[in-house]
Amino acid sequence: MSFYMITYGLTDVEAIYIGRTTDEVIASARPLIDQWHEYASLTDEEVRDLVEADDCEFDLVEIDAPWPGADWDMAEMAALYKHQHGG
Repeated sequence: MSFYMITYGLTDVEAIYIGRTTDEVIASARPLIDQWHEYASLTDEEVRDLVEADDCEFDLVEIDAPWPGADWDMAEMAALYKHQHGG
């Protein structure tokens, strides 16, 4: 099983959004994404295309782990991201 994570942080992971699909995680991360004016007017599909091309200030990654549920811990998610993606 896996899930998707959007992370942001210049030196450390400052924000994390998770979802079971890329569409779900992009939709949940819109408060972060829309902080940049160039992304705010884009559809979720357009954002997905940009992030898949690795052309964004944030990362969208697939995490190879079971879905953590609603009560996930940010520190645990940041550690999981760093472990799997060297972030």
